[in-house]
Amino acid sequence: MYIRRTNLNNITEPKIKLIATDIDGTLFDSNHAYNVKRLNEYIAKLHQKNIKFAVASGNNFSHMDEVFAEAKGIDALVAENGAQILVDGKTIFEDTLDLDQLIEINQEFNQQLDLISLCFSGVNGTYVEYDSPQTNDYYINNLVRVDKIADIDDKIFKMNIRIADDQLDPAVDFINQKFGDQIHAAVSGFGSIDIIAQHISKATGLKKLCDFYDISLDNVVSFGDNGNDLEMLEESGIGVAMKNSGNHIKQSADMVSVTDNDDDGVLNTIAELVEL
Repeated sequence: MYIRRTNLNNITEPKIKLIATDIDGTLFDSNHAYNVKRLNEYIAKLHQKNIKFAVASGNNFSHMDEVFAEAKGIDALVAENGAQILVDGKTIFEDTLDLDQLIEINQEFNQQLDLISLCFSGVNGTYVEYDSPQTNDYYINNLVRVDKIADIDDKIFKMNIRIADDQLDPAVDFINQKFGDQIHAAVSGFGSIDIIAQHISKATGLKKLCDFYDISLDNVVSFGDNGNDLEMLEESGIGVAMKNSGNHIKQSADMVSVTDNDDDGVLNTIAELVEL
């Protein structure tokens, strides 16, 4: 097991009060599946030790609610990269973007970036213009088409763009350099870039959740594999990069999972950390 900053011998169970994990590439395997039975068993055991279990994702609540329909006992969902937090199904925090500002930014995107598609994630749907090639898919099950983006009448948590894989990192650099005082962009995987408020990340979302539970981020173990997990891994007491993640993610973490996401990496690592 690769460990960078943390000595496992110094980790005691009472210090771990919350475990938070990303979904795709992390808890889920390459086919978007997870070991439901084992996850449910582990959550029950964690609860016996007074440890909460949360999911922290760039996905919207609708998608998370659907993919975890068979999971029992998940305490909290940190959705939209930290822009929306739900505990026991009730929203305790949300932070939205200014739609007029996004429209202006979108005009620049259309001039500078070769976009495959662009959508806006809100409370009541995921919005695209009528001529968008975007359809309902694994990540989006609530697509709403509008004549123009200005017609959206909803709170917007996130903008998402899809672009060719070889353009992901250059596009993120361009967006953050050009609009870094307003928004923040991060690769979320599968040819996709999430764009959220400049001050929002999974780390800030977890901090809000910790405030709700009256615990410290030092009491959190987090798991992730991609660019939108970086802040969460860096700020958590123990940040675990997946064995299948890139080197720049591993270098920002305290340790690397004992196995990859296709071999129950999250659950296997939890079993070692908490001795389940």
